[in-house]
Amino acid sequence: MIRALGLSLALSVLAQPALALSCAPANVIQDFANAAASPDNWVVADGVLSFDPALLPPSGPDGAKSPVSFTARIAGMGLGHDGFTIPFDWTVTVQLTCAAHWCGSIAPGDYLAFLKQGAHGYEMIVGPCPAYVHRDPTAAQKAAVLRCFRQGDCD
Repeated sequence: MIRALGLSLALSVLAQPALALSCAPANVIQDFANAAASPDNWVVADGVLSFDPALLPPSGPDGAKSPVSFTARIAGMGLGHDGFTIPFDWTVTVQLTCAAHWCGSIAPGDYLAFLKQGAHGYEMIVGPCPAYVHRDPTAAQKAAVLRCFRQGDCD
């Protein structure tokens, strides 16, 4: 009996819940709805994000990164009533945000991005969960955002 109790106690210590970040899947319709409901001004861009990857923060001793912001360039087309037809080539501030010790990360490449207008230009907010920034967007994602834009909401 004592041995069974000791084994049970040892197993319960080993079976502690793992701490993990639980993220909803990326969803351009939800991102559009969140941006539309925000008091801030947002634009939607489909373009190539370029920056020096050396600007990304290094991992700490436990693998965690820190929040950081840096300047990048996004070039492509902006969203208008006729689709992604408004040419742009903008400098943006990329803000990598964190939740506990999980931080957002990004790499240069093609993105469908919701850019928040800040006091000093546009901001690309990249958190640990996928939102507002969609790598290698599909035609279906772009069509969904255009539909939301034309209707004024995504219902």
